[in-house]
Amino acid sequence: MTHAFSIPRTAWPGGFATAVGTLAILVVSLGYYSLYIDSGLNTADDGMYAQIAYELLLGTDPHELAYPYGLMWFKLGQLVFALTGPSWHAVQLIFYTMITATSVLLYLTVARTTRNHPLAVLAAVIAVLVPAYPATAFYPFCALLNTYFQVRLAERWRTMRPIDVLAPAAALSVTFQIRADFGFLFCVPLAGLLLLGAFSKRDGAWRRRLTVLGASALAMLLIVQLPVLVRAAMRGYLDLVTMEVLHYPIAIMKYLLAVFHPPAGAADALAAQQSGAGTLLARPALSALEGLWTAKPDALLAVLIYGPLLVFGLFGLVILFRLARFGGERVPVLLVVLAGALATWPHCFLFRPDLPHVANFMPGFLVLACVLVAEARALVGSSRGLGVGVAGSVAVLPLVIAACFLQLGLTAPGTGSIAGSGERTERFSAQTVPAVRVSQLEYRQLAGVRDLITATAAPDERIVCVPFCPGMAFMTGHRMLLREYFVDDSFLLRDPGWIDRAIATTRIARPPVVVVVDWAIQGTELSRFQNWAHRYIDALIADGYVRQDVPGVMTYRRPPG
Repeated sequence: MTHAFSIPRTAWPGGFATAVGTLAILVVSLGYYSLYIDSGLNTADDGMYAQIAYELLLGTDPHELAYPYGLMWFKLGQLVFALTGPSWHAVQLIFYTMITATSVLLYLTVARTTRNHPLAVLAAVIAVLVPAYPATAFYPFCALLNTYFQVRLAERWRTMRPIDVLAPAAALSVTFQIRADFGFLFCVPLAGLLLLGAFSKRDGAWRRRLTVLGASALAMLLIVQLPVLVRAAMRGYLDLVTMEVLHYPIAIMKYLLAVFHPPAGAADALAAQQSGAGTLLARPALSALEGLWTAKPDALLAVLIYGPLLVFGLFGLVILFRLARFGGERVPVLLVVLAGALATWPHCFLFRPDLPHVANFMPGFLVLACVLVAEARALVGSSRGLGVGVAGSVAVLPLVIAACFLQLGLTAPGTGSIAGSGERTERFSAQTVPAVRVSQLEYRQLAGVRDLITATAAPDERIVCVPFCPGMAFMTGHRMLLREYFVDDSFLLRDPGWIDRAIATTRIARPPVVVVVDWAIQGTELSRFQNWAHRYIDALIADGYVRQDVPGVMTYRRPPG
């Protein structure tokens, strides 16, 4: 059978061309990111990573920390700090190394799936210019790491050997160590590929093939995990490493149940739900698209939120058309590509439809969009029945989304791009921040907090930073008192006793400084800490803490004596 877009393996980018493309991406990334890697100081997400790694470096028991992702992701920061010392620049180096690796994986995946070098370079350039949100750059990295290796396996599904499953299994194992939910997600396409490999020959030996392929994948997964498990057992946190994987589906279910059905008898939780606590960040209204011609940010974001839904639909139609006309030879590759794009989609569509999460979604989407364009071109070339207008619209829609992404990502904060760096002309430094460039407003805020903490807190005293600004503690070399580094109004639903515990802990420890950032995390007034956690603020005032404000931040100093 002759398959559309069936090109011999020798025709796809060879070793030299691939090496040149990879080297070009590395050079461009290094030059571009060096222009602004010292720009800005994100005390929220970046600060959380830095502070947790710092606490681990100082010997804090991992059981005493509340970390949102895999412990090994933060252990990487601890390792780097052990080599370089606690440093803000070291944190940024970790993030942008992950970003660069993601761009390389994107290039390699598109080149392999489309056999089109210019298209692969174009997609990689977009990812380089507007990279993922630095602190969560591992989202697209994990997605593309699994996509790339599973695409290679999908190409060999008819001739699959045990050695072919080793690399995908290793990638999956690494993913489980970084963020378990991505690991569970990519178990699905990998399991499907193993089943395809087992049933690829109609000789009745599918059980033996499935056993051998599955055992090979499981063995490699455990081999990659083994050093981590051994060290965790030696250091006393083996339960955390294992339970964070096993408990992840249960934890997600508990969170959803708590948000929609607060525990019976939890008065604070019921009152909070009635007041709107736990409301997720709202998606932009479809009416915002009216401002697209004037490139309004809300309109651009609406395109990025809703446009991929149409592309997913077109991609599904292409899969069905190929299956009906040419058989299922290439369908496994297309399904893996679809899985890679869908892996990060819920975060930007369902939970936090904002630019940072869109940026994390885009690398996987760019792979899917490039494959869609290449497939449409190939299918049109083999069937004149598919109208030229349809093929053109298939190509135009991803380009429109990419153009909107570049426009918004290069002009608005929320990604790892150069946006906003031109306004940062002030040099700021602190104990663990050698020198970064910040805006005048950021300088007044950071310098004000730095000076107050330095003048008020002894080096060994813990401080409080809420609702999400652990970078304030990290930049001054202090440890955190409360184990939760991120709190929002949803805590009233899933942990109704948090405010009472926080008040009790603060009264016992009497921290010298409490830092409260004035931030509506979910875009509602209730989501400001001083509103949903006003009882905590009231307790500080009742205990004699003195309020002292800096731009955008309320600080409370411990009274003398």
